[in-house]
Amino acid sequence: MAFQLSFEAEFYYPDKSEGITIPTAVISGDNLVRTYAKVDPGSEFCVFTNEIGRDLGLDIESGIPKRMGSLTGTLDTFGHEVTIQTFDFAFQSVLYFAKYPGLQRNLLGRNGWLRHLNLAIVDYESKLYVSQYS
Repeated sequence: MAFQLSFEAEFYYPDKSEGITIPTAVISGDNLVRTYAKVDPGSEFCVFTNEIGRDLGLDIESGIPKRMGSLTGTLDTFGHEVTIQTFDFAFQSVLYFAKYPGLQRNLLGRNGWLRHLNLAIVDYESKLYVSQYS
């Protein structure tokens, strides 16, 4: 049985060992920060640097506290409802911002990003196919 999938956007990403990194915008009120984030379907939540939260004007520690486990230990984060945009798709989500500065990367996880989209990856061709989940 063959399946036919259709998507609204196609994105080529650089074939690098660091993973799949895509342009991302995060918006809170009148503040917008353009950055890059790693596609991480194995991550439960979206996690962004403390510096991005501060640039958005957020009081980081006033958000929803969540201690997250990682390969290297734990990470204290705080969730804030913001608008996230990747490709031409924007939606409200709760993103978690690191309590302390210095986090090395931003992650796009299942809750907050992936559950808003249909996503297919053809890694041999360095392509992402994306459409908004309906």
